[in-house]
Amino acid sequence: DDNDELRRSPGTLFLLHLSLTYRGKAADTWAVGVTLYCLVFGQYPFLGDTLQDTYDKIVNNPLSLPDGMNPLLKNVLEGLLCKDPIHRMTLEAVAEHAWVIGEDGPIPHYLCWCKRNRLQMVGSDESQADTLI
Repeated sequence: DDNDELRRSPGTLFLLHLSLTYRGKAADTWAVGVTLYCLVFGQYPFLGDTLQDTYDKIVNNPLSLPDGMNPLLKNVLEGLLCKDPIHRMTLEAVAEHAWVIGEDGPIPHYLCWCKRNRLQMVGSDESQADTLI
């Protein structure tokens, strides 16, 4: 539900989006963007010296990305870390993005379904689970 809202923090400040309340998928995509940024650059995108400084940077500073980086990755990060949740990239759009798809084309939907349901299909015999994928 996109309208779910919590007034108390569901997690760390670094992963919260700007309103500091949880607002469903838009907050989740922001957190995915922060996580991807951390994986790529080894640091948080709006890291400050204090929590207040970090909050101020999240609210006031534009996203800073290095020149010369992969333009497709840059597009994904800019989309996920868009400060306006209405214009923020959705997880569905990320899954179909050229940077994610790569040269092999999109991931077939049935593979995602198999991963979610593989243990239900196999039962408790996890040794067979990997043969389904």
